[in-house]
Amino acid sequence: LKHTGVHAARRSATMGVDVLKKLKKGARDRQKQDDQAVPKHEPCARYFVSNNWKNLVSRKGSVAPKTAEEISVSHEGKVSENVVAMDCEMVGVGVDGLRSVLARVSVVDHNGTTIFDAFVRPKEEVTDYRTWITGITKATLDGPRVLLEDVARQRASELLQGKVVVGHALQNDFAALNLDHPLTMIRDTCRFRPLRIPGKEKMTPSLKRLAAHWLHINIQDGQHDSVEDSRIALRLYRLKCSLWERMMRGAMRSGRQEDEQDDDSDDEGEPVEEEVEARKVEPLPVEKDGNLGKKARAQKRKRETA
Repeated sequence: LKHTGVHAARRSATMGVDVLKKLKKGARDRQKQDDQAVPKHEPCARYFVSNNWKNLVSRKGSVAPKTAEEISVSHEGKVSENVVAMDCEMVGVGVDGLRSVLARVSVVDHNGTTIFDAFVRPKEEVTDYRTWITGITKATLDGPRVLLEDVARQRASELLQGKVVVGHALQNDFAALNLDHPLTMIRDTCRFRPLRIPGKEKMTPSLKRLAAHWLHINIQDGQHDSVEDSRIALRLYRLKCSLWERMMRGAMRSGRQEDEQDDDSDDEGEPVEEEVEARKVEPLPVEKDGNLGKKARAQKRKRETA
């Protein structure tokens, strides 16, 4: 009986081991089947940032970003109604057409709306129309609506009177119009340092380069348009108008203070008198014979040069 009980215990233990082996084998088989099976639907977790960040980074946006022009416009400041922008086109007269005279003048208001745009018939014979730049031909200046120089100058003068004038290389435009304008009322985009292209601050930039850098637009591919150039100069001014006006106010205040100091000195003369009184001049040593000695002569020369 004792022997029979031992065998029964061994068989029971063996059966238990076999059951465990079968269970483990079944689990491994099911795992293999699950791994090889193709899911009917992609797991939603693959679209979570934590599991699929690379795909999200490279994914293109469904909404197009703002264009460069829209971005630049959004950064343009508000401009006073007292601001206008101007540009002129010139043709050549004289030998080889080297001298420039007015052939077109354009003025836009603070919103960029054209308030004056006219072709001008020069008094002198045109020897170079510079058509490849200006787009102006003989037929253009022979047209019925072309203004005489004096009329165009008078119209432009009336529009610019008392206004802040914006433009690019305005010295050429005012020279062509034969007009003067207060320097404090001129905003020249080619001279304003903060508008210079970074890394090229010492170079005077063209309007084309400034438009490409700051406004991300291409202008003057072929012939120039004085209305377009006026508007571009105005937009460049609008980008920096707050800084520009602060700098102008500071410069004007500094200039007034210097003028007041100069006026006080000229009227009263006190600084000069005080300086003379403060400098005590000792008499030069004289030798027995009444002549200045060598040391005294050196001191005299030093005082004279001072």
